[in-house]
Amino acid sequence: MKKTFTMLALMLPMLAFAQWRVGVNGGADLNHFIIDKQYQNDYRFNDRWGVTMGIMGQYDVTDWAGVRVELDWTQKNYRQDRRNLKICDYQYVNNYLQLPVMGTFSFGGQQVRGFVNLGVYGGYWLNSRRKGFDSSNLNGRTYEFTEKVDFYDNRDQRWDFGFVGGGGVEYRFARHWAAQVELRYYYSTVSTVKVLDVVKDYRYHSTLALQAGVWYCF
Repeated sequence: MKKTFTMLALMLPMLAFAQWRVGVNGGADLNHFIIDKQYQNDYRFNDRWGVTMGIMGQYDVTDWAGVRVELDWTQKNYRQDRRNLKICDYQYVNNYLQLPVMGTFSFGGQQVRGFVNLGVYGGYWLNSRRKGFDSSNLNGRTYEFTEKVDFYDNRDQRWDFGFVGGGGVEYRFARHWAAQVELRYYYSTVSTVKVLDVVKDYRYHSTLALQAGVWYCF
């Protein structure tokens, strides 16, 4: 019984402070495509910018710790071309739906505070498009294209999981309103293609995002 009362006594300050908040965010991200090129030594894979936006929910247990959950639409784009020959250029746009779950830790004053987020995320590859130009093997002529990329069950891995972390600054500009700026990093642990025993064709996304958000604090 004494242990129960002790635990309740320790939890009371947390329960007294506990606070919900909801918000929206948006920004830009730079995606780096990690690939084992193997025999494709003359191909080059370049980073590309994209867009990220979403809705946020957070439960603050104390004035310095809480749990944040988001539902984000994030682009993980890249560009593929030939290293020395200007005969092809593929610019990919890949749209993902992501669910980051993070512990959030803050520090500083009442109006301006720094914060750090650490956690994991799950995602799903919604669709993919590409544009650019290529050369025909038949006549050597260059043609341009803009097309949808089809998914194949035996090749493409549409589920994505990984680690996420970031840090930023929050400004409390009104009693129930706050604004944040955050630099965030996503590291995927799942290859975008299903790896076969014969060909170890691993491909991963590594994404850095700069985003801003607005919170309503209850």
